[in-house]
Amino acid sequence: MKNIIIGTAGHIDHGKTTLIKALTGADTDRLIEEKKRGISIDLGFAQFKLPSGNIAGVVDVPGHERFVKNMLAGATGMDLVLLVVAADDGVMPQTREHLSIANILGVKRGVVALTKADLVDKDWLDLVTDDIKETLKGTHFEGAPIVPVSAIKGFGLKELIEEIDKVAKEVSEKDLRVPYRLPIDRVFTLKGVGTVVTGTLWSGKISVDEQVSILPEKLNARVRSLQVHDEPVETAYAGQRVAVNLVGADRGNIKRGDIVLPPGYLEPTYMFDARLHLLSDVSKPLKNRMRVRIYHATHEVLGRVILLNEEELNPGESDFVQIRLEAPIVPKYGDKYVIRQYSPMYTIGGGEIIDGHPCKHKRFRPDVIFRLEVLEKGEPLEIVSLIFKESFDTPITKSDIISHYELSDEQLNTILKLLAERNEILSVRTCENNFFIYGKGYDELKKSALDYLKKYHEENPLSLGAKKDVVRAQTMSHLSLKQADVVFTELNASGFIVLEGDTVRHSKVNTELNKAQKEKLKDVLSALQKGKFAPPTLSELESISGIPADELKEYLRILTSKGDVTRIKHDLFYYDDTIVEAKNRLVDFLEKNGKMSPVEFKDLLGVTRKYALPLLEYFDSQKITRRSGSDRVLR
Repeated sequence: MKNIIIGTAGHIDHGKTTLIKALTGADTDRLIEEKKRGISIDLGFAQFKLPSGNIAGVVDVPGHERFVKNMLAGATGMDLVLLVVAADDGVMPQTREHLSIANILGVKRGVVALTKADLVDKDWLDLVTDDIKETLKGTHFEGAPIVPVSAIKGFGLKELIEEIDKVAKEVSEKDLRVPYRLPIDRVFTLKGVGTVVTGTLWSGKISVDEQVSILPEKLNARVRSLQVHDEPVETAYAGQRVAVNLVGADRGNIKRGDIVLPPGYLEPTYMFDARLHLLSDVSKPLKNRMRVRIYHATHEVLGRVILLNEEELNPGESDFVQIRLEAPIVPKYGDKYVIRQYSPMYTIGGGEIIDGHPCKHKRFRPDVIFRLEVLEKGEPLEIVSLIFKESFDTPITKSDIISHYELSDEQLNTILKLLAERNEILSVRTCENNFFIYGKGYDELKKSALDYLKKYHEENPLSLGAKKDVVRAQTMSHLSLKQADVVFTELNASGFIVLEGDTVRHSKVNTELNKAQKEKLKDVLSALQKGKFAPPTLSELESISGIPADELKEYLRILTSKGDVTRIKHDLFYYDDTIVEAKNRLVDFLEKNGKMSPVEFKDLLGVTRKYALPLLEYFDSQKITRRSGSDRVLR
């Protein structure tokens, strides 16, 4: 059994809603204003079972010109168009506009219902039928069956259902392996239920208790319950009309145009790359940076068209464009979009999105055009290879690839395995995710990091290694912390570097101290031990040991990293056992007396303020003590 979405299209008052009621028994005019005025203002929904057993969900969209944006919201996700033309009126302006929109949105199947056929004679019916055939020429619906019907008298309905069923059988099964996307076309609250959103499930499947994101608002929620045409279900599937009861998201923050999808799947964007087809019947060329209304999924937003290859686009022509938006949307590869003139509002074109998350392009760049040609018509392996070459030395995940190009997990895994076998990419698993990096980009990062570490060790012969954050800042500052960790993980696993905590060293550099250096290290530690609660400062240590300041700092750093010594302030270091003894004396005193003044602490250790105050501040920072006026008390 397949779930088929049928969208009605046609001019105002051509009988779409009446026909749907005759087919399904449901009245899709749900608003009081619609009842009063006799026209469909918003979207209506109904369903019926086809003779083959497939389920047809019908989206009744408005026909009046002022409500075309609602028609666009309903057109998204259509499998089949039911074009309604009244026999007594014939093809009208909104008939043509709806037909253009369905054609742009890539709906490739349709059936024409020639309504009110009981009101005209046979000769007129034949004339209107010929006019419809001529109108359909050059569209996806050329040759579509045309069925005369009367919803009032009931004739032709059986034949219409049979033709719909024949065409519906040609509709491909929806791919349930890809992540779900639900563009919201209605949002409301029900007493005792909460926030409810509705829409046509574009892809995948969604279940009760699923954690979801709502973009572009970046809201998080949980699915409390689901309904498909008023029937409760545990799981809804692509191609179904779905009502979702959400927990954790306030209705006031959700609107038509938002999209429900898995957390982390896609990100909002203010631009996308696409091919734009300008309709042949528009009155004038489209100029670069023209301001237009963009319709994607159920979202309407203003933006500008950047022509990447031409100064202007003539009626009937198509070319690559970058659409720059005034508000974010959530597009992806292969999505359809429509543009309408800003004012007066009428449809002028549309097409298919090639990259939903591109960089800002300069115009007339051959490399940009080549890239778009590959993304538009290339094989999956070629496109994924291109994405890796563009990311070059930046590790990416499967989600990053899918944000540019839609593939099932199975297809993508096959391609990644092949690229890894060819040594074009490396796969690196971290504790959080599985990353992939283009081989040549990784080689450049490796060379940069190893060159830096080699120089670092030459300039710091006593150092156990450089800080990881410093290496990242010096050699791969364009990477995030997670991405840099991917590179460090691979370098470490391959034996090029040694990772020890947050320290990085070159694997071929010997950081072992020689005999003379070990003796100096021992002398420094001994001097700090002997100083007890009043150890020598850095300058005093330099005089005592005769070790130059820079070399002395390295010995102190080694002792600190080993945990033998604790740095209290920039030039004051304590032997660790001494710190423990000072803490024990302090705690014993406070447990007996409740509080201690700095003078009492100074006397307790037998030192001057020079040592007492830094030690007290250190114990405060370690959350052993806290200030109470000028005194200290236990935390």
